[in-house]
Amino acid sequence: MNQKKEFIPSFLKSKQKELEKDSIVETQGKVILNKKVYRTIIASSVRFANSQIPESDWAEVYGILIGHIENGNILVSEAYPITHTMKKGHILKVSYDSEDYVHSVSFEEESYKHDPPEFIVGWYHSHPGIKLMFSQDDIKNQLFWQQANPYAIGPVFNHVRLIKQSEISIKKDDAEIPLINDPGFLIFRLKDPSKGLQSEYVQVPYEFSDAKIDEEFIEEAKYFVKSVTRLFPRENFYEKSKQNLEKELNKLEDIYSGTSSYITTLIREGKLDKIRNIVLSQYDELVKMIDSIDSDILLLKELVNYVEYKERESIIPKMQELFEYWSDKKQEFLSKFQELKEKYK
Repeated sequence: MNQKKEFIPSFLKSKQKELEKDSIVETQGKVILNKKVYRTIIASSVRFANSQIPESDWAEVYGILIGHIENGNILVSEAYPITHTMKKGHILKVSYDSEDYVHSVSFEEESYKHDPPEFIVGWYHSHPGIKLMFSQDDIKNQLFWQQANPYAIGPVFNHVRLIKQSEISIKKDDAEIPLINDPGFLIFRLKDPSKGLQSEYVQVPYEFSDAKIDEEFIEEAKYFVKSVTRLFPRENFYEKSKQNLEKELNKLEDIYSGTSSYITTLIREGKLDKIRNIVLSQYDELVKMIDSIDSDILLLKELVNYVEYKERESIIPKMQELFEYWSDKKQEFLSKFQELKEKYK
């Protein structure tokens, strides 16, 4: 990531002067984040590295964190996915370009209107399947953010660590370290940014404002990883979501058409007394399937908020249309069965 100071807005420069009391910040204060931020980091990271993608194709992701500083603590309120590993020339790498910086600043300028004013408090990225640490490139990236805000943080997330509950070793022959109730990320900050690339990095303690990190929390996070893997593809999000919905709609149509056909057979055979129970039984089956689809739609409505900013204008409107389409089709099937229930009381 190239360090381009021209993208630091004037209001953040003034904030920098307010914060720069000492170049050595170490682990002063802690980070307080919420579950929404955590789920954003999980979703945007797992989308590009999961069990449905060959490990050789796993990609790292970058995003920014919005929040404010209170009594030396970083309060993170929002996370925005920005970019991921892409081919640039003949090299696969993840980095910010000028457009990424400009959009990051636009998020920040909008956030500064909040009460209290918020701004970029750091960045996050993923280390899929590898140890949580700062590489040399990560230190370079962190330097950029800490030059703007000495308290800026850099969480690093690894979904494999979350799923396996163990720290990945650097060397293949080293034993993995078992963990208990670990959310799969650590937060780092440079100890003394004035030392540049020679600066050491340290862990920053954190907690959640709206959750306790316990076994239930971890199991919920693991289930979310599975949901992201199943419903949030790295490419063609809208197209694949629509394709999956059409498959489910075909199943609902099969239930209705099969029920109608069976009713015709029962009428022909004079078994009218069985129709009511058949209708009620198939209606229950329809409702179960609709509930399952509704559950996925609810997740999709959340996941659409985690697309990268470059995708938002093209994907979000289409997904909104898809949600409305489902709502109409659901009502159509329920109405059809309601008519059958009324007809065969």
